[in-house]
Amino acid sequence: MRQMSPRMAQAREKIVSKAVEARLEGTGRPFLIGHLITNRCMCKCASCLWRHNDWEDVPTEELKRFYREAREEGFLGAAVTGGEPFLRADLGELVRFINQEAEMAILVFTTGWFLEERASEVLPDIAMLMMSLDASQPEEHDRIRGVPGLWNRLMKGVELVKRHYPELSAQFNCCVQKGVEEDIDNLIALTKETGMQISFDVITDYRHGRDGSHFSETNKGLPLLELRGICEYLLERKKEGAPILNSELYFRYFMEGKPGYKCHLPKLCMFLDGRGMVEDCLNLDRPIANIRETPLREILALPRFKALRADAEGCCTCNSPTMVDLSYVWENPGILFEKGGIQLG
Repeated sequence: MRQMSPRMAQAREKIVSKAVEARLEGTGRPFLIGHLITNRCMCKCASCLWRHNDWEDVPTEELKRFYREAREEGFLGAAVTGGEPFLRADLGELVRFINQEAEMAILVFTTGWFLEERASEVLPDIAMLMMSLDASQPEEHDRIRGVPGLWNRLMKGVELVKRHYPELSAQFNCCVQKGVEEDIDNLIALTKETGMQISFDVITDYRHGRDGSHFSETNKGLPLLELRGICEYLLERKKEGAPILNSELYFRYFMEGKPGYKCHLPKLCMFLDGRGMVEDCLNLDRPIANIRETPLREILALPRFKALRADAEGCCTCNSPTMVDLSYVWENPGILFEKGGIQLG
């Protein structure tokens, strides 16, 4: 496993310190931002619950105002995702502002399609880059994502990142969905060959809509028995030294039959969609507020924003490491330092 970059090590220290402080104060006031900076994407993944190519993005200056407010309210980091974030022509300007003016650590998720052309705009100002890799073979990856030539562009982007940004924490992220089982060893081999690390993300099947209905759903999820076997094998490979980032707890959660975790994510992180809506993850049909209309300080004081922290504890719908592992961080921040714990790269 490669050594953690200095920038990521610094971000980890700040996150742990803030999590401990928040627990001691008993407020659970979030200090991270999960930002679907656009919901637009050229991919057509069957497992995606987030793509909306008809949604209007929040303008640049309004996002800068929001991140100024976020800095004043003590936020420490932002995970910038989508959609495909690079579809925003202003992505470089925005991450530069978030890093240099708002002084936040930044994680960017991408398909890799635009890396060769636009890496220099974005990568100098971020702490981690996560690149989606859903198959070890070009044809299969492109079929899953619905974009011919994507695998080749991703690999050229990886080569560029390794050559010009060797200190950047750069990772693959693979969706655990139907068809992945037979490709796991090849994916790990490709990860080693390219000098990368990889996280495995068990896809979430649906998100919550009005009155407990499914906001949207996918049929790409695996039956629990099959998923248990895959996670058992991934844990075995991790213990053998494969460059897998997930915590052992993450894999054990599925191996034990998804007994339910207590979601603490709203105590750590607030989520925005591409329109600027502050999500209520238990009812996506009723966003809490819009950052274009309401100052952040007022949003943080809203009754529903506060109530979500407690209400979410009864939900364990999400399967992503973001939700599962960060909930474990709230219960034990030391997991970011322990052997077999959460690796940030």
